[in-house]
Amino acid sequence: MRYLSLFFLILVPSWVVAQPQIYQSFEVDSAAQPRGGIGAFNTFLTANLRKPIMAQVSGVGGVVVLTGVVGLNGYISDVQVTKKLRPDCDREAIRVFKLYNAWKPARKQGEIVYQRVSMPIIFKPNAPLAYVNGKFITYQDADLNVLPDSNERVRFKEVNPLDTNGIPSGDLVLYKLVNSKWEEYARDSLVYKRNEQPGLSGEPTYTIGHQQALLKLNGFICTVDATGKLLTETNYRIGKLAGPQITYHPNGAVAKRHDYGNDKQMILSWYANGQIQQVQERFIGDVLESSEIDKVTAFWDSSGRQLVKNGTGWAQYHQSVKSYTDKNRETLLVEQGHYKDQLKQGTWTGLYADGSYFYEENYDKGVLIAGKSCIARQDTVPYELEDRHPIFSGGMPALKQFLDKHLFYPISAQKDRVSGQVVVSFAVCTDGTLCDYAVTQSIRADLDREALHVVKKMSGRWIPGIQRGKKVQVKYYLPINFNLD
Repeated sequence: MRYLSLFFLILVPSWVVAQPQIYQSFEVDSAAQPRGGIGAFNTFLTANLRKPIMAQVSGVGGVVVLTGVVGLNGYISDVQVTKKLRPDCDREAIRVFKLYNAWKPARKQGEIVYQRVSMPIIFKPNAPLAYVNGKFITYQDADLNVLPDSNERVRFKEVNPLDTNGIPSGDLVLYKLVNSKWEEYARDSLVYKRNEQPGLSGEPTYTIGHQQALLKLNGFICTVDATGKLLTETNYRIGKLAGPQITYHPNGAVAKRHDYGNDKQMILSWYANGQIQQVQERFIGDVLESSEIDKVTAFWDSSGRQLVKNGTGWAQYHQSVKSYTDKNRETLLVEQGHYKDQLKQGTWTGLYADGSYFYEENYDKGVLIAGKSCIARQDTVPYELEDRHPIFSGGMPALKQFLDKHLFYPISAQKDRVSGQVVVSFAVCTDGTLCDYAVTQSIRADLDREALHVVKKMSGRWIPGIQRGKKVQVKYYLPINFNLD
């Protein structure tokens, strides 16, 4: 009898690898921790954590406890919830925790190892909000001060449609209480418009906000991409930026946060992995005679090394920009130099990676002494002036005098008792003339025409904007007020 011997060759796929050993904090010599300590993580968390709308409606507060594995590269993985609060808060805690990948890995016997970490995410309680059918409702007194809905002084009700991300989704409507009934008193239309300037990669971007916010700069405005992803959000108060103003990385993490005071901004910046980049103060001068002084207190590179401490040290910035030789292509701008006592000191340089642009500037205590810049295949341009916005010759007082002298209030509008504000946009060209006029906020035809007429008379009276010694064309918006005595 013959026996047939069978041999089996077992092939192990190349992707099947041994699972790494994951340690607990008490099993390692040096435990994993956020770069910069728990304070850096909490700063990131404060900037990025958004309490879900429905959690705000209920006013709930509490803690979500998460665990994750810090890898050899400082990234987090295998995020799990070990203590739940409610599904929407749990999801938000997971989203933010996954965004933070600026960990200092654990070490055991001199080797970098995987370690599981645990972190509490706190949602603070709040006074419950009124949110019905996708609309945020507030009650106000006769002076439009917010009140509880049960307050006997309630005279108005504001209905603001917001989606679950807090982005406006419909007209803002103000109702007035008349004979125990709510009657529409005012309506602020929602505006969703494509921006003139595309994103850095050429993709379209869109501005969302209510008409009053966009035209009178009083309220919340955001920009999104074609998919609805939030790119920026800005708050205005009576024509001025009022904190916070937030810019986002493509992965959804906060890139920069501005908090505005009366004459200065506090600015925090982060890399896309959640590593804090910079702590900065910006002091701002008059709007039309804009001067800015930046003071940098601290700077870290993307690996977490602090290069500027207490305002002194060396910094290097990387930014994607459009090439000067091909506007349809991106390149990397590298800027670097020293800070001393929070101000730029000595030589600073900027170089486009494709060689299409270069600049070199010398500073003394934050003041530009001299600079030079060069666009590829063009002459080097020397300069001694800081970058500057366009200025009406003579500044704000001269602009007011010009308007007082040349602005005519149409008789027909006076007879009809029509007043208000027309906003005219235009470009200040490199020779001080104006072009590309448009009425961006209208009252009625005769007032619009007069506002446009007086702006056109200003052509040639402006000092153009300057960027690194070169005159540049700048878009400008000017409000023209028609007020009845």
